[in-house]
Amino acid sequence: MTKWIGGLAALLAAALGSGCGGGSDMMGPETPGPGGAAFMSVSPAAGAASVALGSPITFRFSGAMGAGMEQYVDLHMGDLSGPELAMSCAWSTDRTLLTCTPGSPLASRTTYAIHLGGGMVSAGGMAADYTTYGPGMGGQWIMGNMMTGTHGGMGWGMMGGGWRNANGSYGMVFTFTTA
Repeated sequence: MTKWIGGLAALLAAALGSGCGGGSDMMGPETPGPGGAAFMSVSPAAGAASVALGSPITFRFSGAMGAGMEQYVDLHMGDLSGPELAMSCAWSTDRTLLTCTPGSPLASRTTYAIHLGGGMVSAGGMAADYTTYGPGMGGQWIMGNMMTGTHGGMGWGMMGGGWRNANGSYGMVFTFTTA
């Protein structure tokens, strides 16, 4: 009996120690729920300096994202009040990685702001989860005090649902500076 309990304890310890929790290289759950997707990473990283001028801008999600969600990503020169720069964006075949390329070369030694819309949805129709990793990656919620001027010539209050998060924000902003 003692041998059986000891074996069961060893089996349980092995199961719990393999990839569940401390020491694991896993970032978190594969998805926040059935049909959902969590925002997992952005490159260039928030606060990055000396970013190579030809670097693509990428966003990774834990699950497939919905069609058309790329329209809720933009790039501003300076901060959110700066001009919007044209970009072309394409999803990976599994729709978990969005890669965006600026339409013209970025300027040297210049700060840029990546704006990720807060109302993006997964392929399953669920709101993307930004709260698990976004703030930890240096993302800042875009709240009323950050909104100056217009967004691409449109008043902030007139922006569509793909920009609005349930927390009342207009998504997240990540800034970087070029080399």
